[in-house]
Amino acid sequence: MALGVVGASRMCWNLILALSLTSLTTANEVQCPLPCHCENGEVDCTQAGLKVWPTNLPANTTTLILSRNQLKRIPVDGFYLYPRLKVLDVSNNQIEHIDENLQLDHLEKLDLSHNAIRNLLFLHGLPKLRHLDASYNQLNGLENNTFIRSTRLHWLRIDSNPIKTLPASLFRRNEMVGYLSLSNLEVESLPPRLLDPLTRLQQLEVRDNYRLDTLRDEIFHYLGNSLRHLNLANNSLSSLPRSLRQLDVLRTLNLDGNPFQCDCQLFWFANWLEKRSAIVPSNGMFCLDSGLPLVESLWKMHCSAVRLETSTLFQEGNMGQAIVLTCNFSGNPQPSVTWVTPDRTVLHWQSKTPAVEEELESVALLSPSQLQINTLSRHTAGDYACHASNALSNVTAFMRIHITPKGFRRVQIHSIIAGFTCVGVFVFVAFLVQGFRYLMDRFGWWECCYCCGERLSPRAKQIRNLLEAIEQYKSQQLERLRENYTGQVNRIRENCVQQMERIHQGYAGQVKYLRGVRVYGTQQLTTIREQYNDQAKKVYDYTVDRLQTVQRNYVSQRSKVRKFSAHQLIRLREKYQFQQKTLNKIMENLPAFYLDSCRSAACARTDSVYFQDVGEVDVNIDVVESIIKQGIQLDLPDDICLEDENLNGMGEEEIEGAPEEMETAGGRPRKRFGHGRQSSAGSLDLSFLFAPIRFPSLNWRRRNTVDEETKNEGSGTALEVAVEICPVPIEQEPECNTLQTGTPAEC
Repeated sequence: MALGVVGASRMCWNLILALSLTSLTTANEVQCPLPCHCENGEVDCTQAGLKVWPTNLPANTTTLILSRNQLKRIPVDGFYLYPRLKVLDVSNNQIEHIDENLQLDHLEKLDLSHNAIRNLLFLHGLPKLRHLDASYNQLNGLENNTFIRSTRLHWLRIDSNPIKTLPASLFRRNEMVGYLSLSNLEVESLPPRLLDPLTRLQQLEVRDNYRLDTLRDEIFHYLGNSLRHLNLANNSLSSLPRSLRQLDVLRTLNLDGNPFQCDCQLFWFANWLEKRSAIVPSNGMFCLDSGLPLVESLWKMHCSAVRLETSTLFQEGNMGQAIVLTCNFSGNPQPSVTWVTPDRTVLHWQSKTPAVEEELESVALLSPSQLQINTLSRHTAGDYACHASNALSNVTAFMRIHITPKGFRRVQIHSIIAGFTCVGVFVFVAFLVQGFRYLMDRFGWWECCYCCGERLSPRAKQIRNLLEAIEQYKSQQLERLRENYTGQVNRIRENCVQQMERIHQGYAGQVKYLRGVRVYGTQQLTTIREQYNDQAKKVYDYTVDRLQTVQRNYVSQRSKVRKFSAHQLIRLREKYQFQQKTLNKIMENLPAFYLDSCRSAACARTDSVYFQDVGEVDVNIDVVESIIKQGIQLDLPDDICLEDENLNGMGEEEIEGAPEEMETAGGRPRKRFGHGRQSSAGSLDLSFLFAPIRFPSLNWRRRNTVDEETKNEGSGTALEVAVEICPVPIEQEPECNTLQTGTPAEC
């Protein structure tokens, strides 16, 4: 009983603990509001008619869909209740502004399409953002540091915004971007280095920009190993950038809807597209003038690259001599020729300008392929370059002009003569100046000059001017310092005011949030406390009721078992007493039998049968009944012989009725009153001596092997009884195995 009570108490405490944990878990989970659908952390409030930001959503929300509602703002403190938020969809709303102090450390996907947002300054608070859709908004422009904190950005779309210019370093920290869409904007051109940082870009869409007419040749320079899909459809492009040839892994190319100018400027595109069979081009590329397919029109133009025919590689001349350089090129279209002189002067041929107008110059163009040096000198001698180019290629030819040694010796002689002449003139002029100063000092003519003037010497005037200049410079520097100081003070003051306003706003927001959290926490704690008390009371009442029920059942079962055991014991005792009396009566009244084997004083013996003493000796009368009725072998002890002469007075009818009487009183034999051992080797099977139904008269004899029978009857120990079955022989014919009668003395 003690073990049962301990086990029941343990079960009760385990049940209380489980219910407590269940109540705590249930208290943390907020039910999903009716207009929304919540499942596995995803909350879908599409077209729920929301006008304010929801605050009664589950705390474990990771995906929040609020599209097609009437939201006008996103509050800064609206996300403190959802710390696990990773996906936010607020498309198709009326949002105009998002606070710059927005902080979502775990947000990975943000959909802001179809709103009225004007800037993206709030992206600084989204460090883990990977997916951004800001299309169909009112973005007027983007700054260089708009995406500087979005280093994990992988998918970006800013279509359909009134953006007119894009900064050159807009994507300098976004090398992880794999998809970029710059479609339906108002830009007229793209910066040549805009896409250089995007070394992992795989898909680029620049379509539906009706003002975009040109792309710089180096726009795709660093995308050769990554870009796979390029869409330039529905722009105003008349030509294509040559860096398109560097896209080695390009697979799809869409150029539909562009007014291409089909000339030899695009002939390279046809050659490149023929070599790149892996590229799948679009079918909408047509020429603006002819309306024919672009590639087909380009192949019909028979364009050829530039080729150098003749050129003057090296030429010598004397000083002052006129020299003509020749450089002939061929190609279709006709290549344009550019000349570069040794002093890096670039000359282009202009057909309308006659060559006579340039005769006065030292170098002049006679034709696109001829350059004339009018006067050879050390400035005009050296390396010349002739550069020819057309839409397909460009070729450069280099030429050199030397001055002969004779001309150099003449130049040396002329230089020596000119040098001596200059030295003589300088000495003569210096002598005249010094003589004039000597005369003025000697005769005092300088004082006359000072009286006519301001009585200041030139040195004094120079010093005065210098001092005035220094004073003026000092005044300017002081004024600049004063202005700089005033500007610094104003900036510091404005910065201080801004910082104080930000701190005040942050403090107010924190106080508001803490108040909300305190109210929410108080409500939650009250709810948890009430649920806990209710659950604990229910568990306590249930436990007390079950313990009382178990106690009542235990007491009832115990009393029933005791009553049943006492009743069964009384019945068994009465039954055993009756069987003992009946067996004693049978043993006293049964006649004795004799067999042929009994004449030699050898009777069949059995093992001992033990009966428990219960006041009087109880003998299992069912055993004797089965022997008489069915002739079953019985193992009885050797010291009991069923040959009691006191039973001779009983008749055959009494003997035949004994089994029925025993059957009515005792029923089937019970093994619990004997030790149940098997028949011993000395037992005798007498089934062949008895008839199946009726037996002749038997003589029984009882013999006690115990010396003091009265002692055994009075004691509580087991009584050992041995029975001998000795049929009495009768005179009959030898061939029959019938029972023979005899006197008891012969047994």
